[in-house]
Amino acid sequence: MKLVLARSGLLVAVLAGPHAGHAGDPVQAAAASSPIAPRAGLSLLPYPAQTMSLMADNLDKNADFVVATVAGQPVTKGDIADAIRAMPVSLASLGYTALFTRAMDQLLRLRLAVASAQKTGVDRDPVVLRREKAAADQVLAEAWVDRQVGATITEAALRARYQQDFAGKPGPEEVRARIILVPTAAEARDLIARIRQGADFGDLAKQYSKDFSAAQDGDIGYVRLDALGTEVGAVLFALAPGQMTDYPVRALPGYFVLRVEGRRQRATPAFDDVRPELANALRRAAAAAALGALTTDIRVQDTNAGAVPSGGTAKSAR
Repeated sequence: MKLVLARSGLLVAVLAGPHAGHAGDPVQAAAASSPIAPRAGLSLLPYPAQTMSLMADNLDKNADFVVATVAGQPVTKGDIADAIRAMPVSLASLGYTALFTRAMDQLLRLRLAVASAQKTGVDRDPVVLRREKAAADQVLAEAWVDRQVGATITEAALRARYQQDFAGKPGPEEVRARIILVPTAAEARDLIARIRQGADFGDLAKQYSKDFSAAQDGDIGYVRLDALGTEVGAVLFALAPGQMTDYPVRALPGYFVLRVEGRRQRATPAFDDVRPELANALRRAAAAAALGALTTDIRVQDTNAGAVPSGGTAKSAR
């Protein structure tokens, strides 16, 4: 099946096969024009959250622009922006084009799956309808929370939080890493053995890795611990520069071979560099307060055991 990208004159072939996590087999989608220009090679980004936010915000400036249509359903720049916001911030170093392509791939597959579900009547299944209602409720609740906390994200609050969390403190520790991602543990063990015998890590990454970083010889740049998955992060930050894992590291997309190329401690970040992090921290705190206020003095009726307090100061229904 082929899809026409709006105003681009290019065709995108939707490829079959799984796609999840940090790995994938992306379609060759054309990235929309952006002032966030793609860079040659790997971008080494000290503050990936800020970069991801800028990419998504730029797309949202023209959120209704349709970049592709599949099974009669549009994919807009706003859809791409939402998909990028949901990605791990560690992917920011791959650059705008790679993230746009990854998001397109995910959304095209989603549209095809939805179309197939509708044709076969899955959308009328009572369990599916119940889950759809729960998902819609979640979106609505999150929108309400965002509106409640919006007024708390002031310049003064952001600067106060900066003084609390960052001012006068060293920046985060980072490691520069190379990775190879393969589907099976056996493949990963074989690659580790070949590297131990003198094979070049970068050459093997380019040849075998299923990660986007394969084009950069497996180099993912400098990354912070909080930008990595739990399994991969724990191993990478335990290695010294020049060290490689002795065993495959299992994570959601598959099996990783990991090597640390360098380690550094960043200087105290500037206020503008961490503004998105500060805003997120304030948003989380305000959201917790708003939701906490809602659960004060409420009661939940359990049909089996009478009234069950919801927590905090909730009162009994008896």
